[in-house]
Amino acid sequence: MAHATGSTTKRRTTTRRRFLRSAGGATALALAGCLGTGGGDGSGGGDGTTIRYLSDRGDSKEVMDQIVSEFEEQSDYTVEMIYTAKGTSSDQEMQKMVAAGNPPDVIFDTSTDAYRLQRDEVLAPVTGAVEDNDLPDPVSVDDESYFAAAMVEPLMGWYRSDVYDEDPETWENWLSEAERVTGEGEMNGYVVQSGQTNNADTQMTQYLWQNDVEIYRGPSDDIEVTVDEGSDREAAVETFEWVKRMAEFSPNGSGWEWGDAIGALQQENAAAIVSVGGLPILTIQGNRPDLVETLEPMPFPVPSGKSQDQWWAYMEGHLVRNDGQATEGAQEFVSFFNESDRFFDFVLSAPLFQFPPTRAQLDSEAVESNETIQQFPEVMELVREHWDVFTSVLATGDDGAPNIVAADAYGNQAFGQAADQLLVGGKSPEETVDWLGGKLREFQR
Repeated sequence: MAHATGSTTKRRTTTRRRFLRSAGGATALALAGCLGTGGGDGSGGGDGTTIRYLSDRGDSKEVMDQIVSEFEEQSDYTVEMIYTAKGTSSDQEMQKMVAAGNPPDVIFDTSTDAYRLQRDEVLAPVTGAVEDNDLPDPVSVDDESYFAAAMVEPLMGWYRSDVYDEDPETWENWLSEAERVTGEGEMNGYVVQSGQTNNADTQMTQYLWQNDVEIYRGPSDDIEVTVDEGSDREAAVETFEWVKRMAEFSPNGSGWEWGDAIGALQQENAAAIVSVGGLPILTIQGNRPDLVETLEPMPFPVPSGKSQDQWWAYMEGHLVRNDGQATEGAQEFVSFFNESDRFFDFVLSAPLFQFPPTRAQLDSEAVESNETIQQFPEVMELVREHWDVFTSVLATGDDGAPNIVAADAYGNQAFGQAADQLLVGGKSPEETVDWLGGKLREFQR
């Protein structure tokens, strides 16, 4: 994507400055809960009419209170909101509540975690919520749905338009351009991350997808690991060869989480990173509005001759446990949630980072008129252009069937570990692919 020039750039820059002054603080506050917040200890008990709702989105408490009030006005149930402590995931807190004998009824979590819980037979279906709201259906088992998406969060790269004239786009161009920037001595050209972190894991998985590597094959109940076999092995080796070369123009990103890469961008130690959605914008804008003005979004680098046909997007939303005290009420609430008049207020509490789960909602007036989104039209262009290729790591069985091996591999950050084997452990690209194939087979059941 070429960097805009002339009067268009001046208008956009002026608009961004005005936005960053007026809205930056509010958006930063909204983002805080996306990374973990405090509230509620989940120690109470259920009474059959009280729905216990566990969420890590404490930043959205004001909106959630309004949605809950709407629901309670038309229902015989009440909702008890329980927010996780800062730095604690919904899954971690859920396990504590289950161990204490007080499981939550509704959980705000990822589709990947939902599939693991469905496998453990502790979820009740939310088929009505999915069908009534025309939601994506990543956790579909025996014609029942076990996850109701509330938002989509696609991976996305960001580069400095004052350092790169345009997005280098291809692997080959990125190698030469990142080498140029690093050689100038002021900052690294790119950030390659490795290790047992979600950011490294998503990054390495996406690079393999960019080179058309079929990592898995088979139906949900018979997933086969294919990353180290035949032509897929050859393409995977090529991928890790490119990653190893790109790492020469990157700081040491071993063990880096999302915030570490964003910090490298903010501190001007790197001129380009890959992250998730507009998270870098929302994180940096409060401290470095001048830097935000230079940032342009991009897809992941792609090999020459390849197309962007598989793009990792997180899905977060609701699942209902079947061992709580108000299962039917929980199912009713989940169905209500996406229909609430305040649904868009919830999703747009962190605009650019999280998007609504359906294309119709993406094109809605609520989204198009959002002030933050209006300031960064390039992000919406990317999202709309690639909406049809957004996919979950879960949907990697045959014909997009849910893949429990992929879910467990992501839970253990196997692909990030593979990158560490390559970049820190000294394995060759060939040895790395073989290590990864063996590691993935450990998750087969």
